[in-house]
Amino acid sequence: MRDGEYAGWITRYKLDRSLYQYEEEEHLDPKAPAAELPPNDHGLLRLNSTFCEYMDRFFLRRGWAAMGGAPFFFLALFFAGLFGFTIYSPRDDGSDPTDAMVTFSWIVTIICILCAIFVVKVIWLKDFFRYTHYPIRFNRKNRVVYVFRHNGPGGVLTVPWDDAYFFIGRSGPAMGGQTYFTFDLRCHILDDQRIVRDTFAVGMDGSNSRGAVLEHWEMVRRYMEDGPQSLPFPPLAMTVNTEPTFRNAVITQVSGQFSGSWRILMLFITLPWALFRYLAMKTCKRPVWPVEVEAACIIDPDDPFVQYEPRYAGDLKTRGPAGEDELLAYRERALRMALEYDAKRRNRLGPDGTAA
Repeated sequence: MRDGEYAGWITRYKLDRSLYQYEEEEHLDPKAPAAELPPNDHGLLRLNSTFCEYMDRFFLRRGWAAMGGAPFFFLALFFAGLFGFTIYSPRDDGSDPTDAMVTFSWIVTIICILCAIFVVKVIWLKDFFRYTHYPIRFNRKNRVVYVFRHNGPGGVLTVPWDDAYFFIGRSGPAMGGQTYFTFDLRCHILDDQRIVRDTFAVGMDGSNSRGAVLEHWEMVRRYMEDGPQSLPFPPLAMTVNTEPTFRNAVITQVSGQFSGSWRILMLFITLPWALFRYLAMKTCKRPVWPVEVEAACIIDPDDPFVQYEPRYAGDLKTRGPAGEDELLAYRERALRMALEYDAKRRNRLGPDGTAA
């Protein structure tokens, strides 16, 4: 069993159930290093000695629903208007339309309007009028994980670090005739009978690389178990900015999705995507942590490990050009090691992680 690609965003996670077999097999032990893979940043927003904070899994995908739903919305409105404004129009010979024609036009008009409403409710409202992001905060001092859901009372899910059930989540359809998975770092909240009562995902997914998720987990695990001094900052640096600016939208969708000449070739997709992302983000509210969460996450003014979001996406605070080269080299090495890990695993197991 696996959830759909957009479970947790477009659709809901499946709750009130027992663990799937793969979720038991993919359980992550906070005390065990991740297969000798290096820690890597997959969506870190803030870092200090008290807590680290990650984006939600779908932050970088904001705008997809807005852009994907637009053609269907406007097409539905077009046909609603086409039929709606001609329901009682005379026929070509000047005679009045028959009752059957009027009924048919009304049915088509209503169906088109309902389709437009469906797109707004099920697709557009997943992007518009939400929150710019849904952060997850790991407090290593009180060993609590805070998951933002909404502003106001009851808007934060809290779970003790030692009780959280982290595992490598799988989602995605079959593509190209082969089993294809998107992997992500996911967490279940289990009750005393090990029934899943809540679920959330942390940071960016690892696309089809299980090794990338393990590197992501190793970053979180080391921070909570060993502290910020165990993390590679430098050469790593914060790269993500959550402010809803057009600059951030363009950088995220144009620069962040493709490299080299592909950035130019794919502009016809990425630029409209960036525009929809910007429009959606401008309608969203900023998340505000409750007072009690902020009180538990006070940062020491002399903390040597404090890092904040850059001024804009990709504005790296490194030690000059040499620091940027070190960062890129580290990321490339981590990617290579993740892919090597995936290849070795596929040689032993099937593409879904089970015995071939």
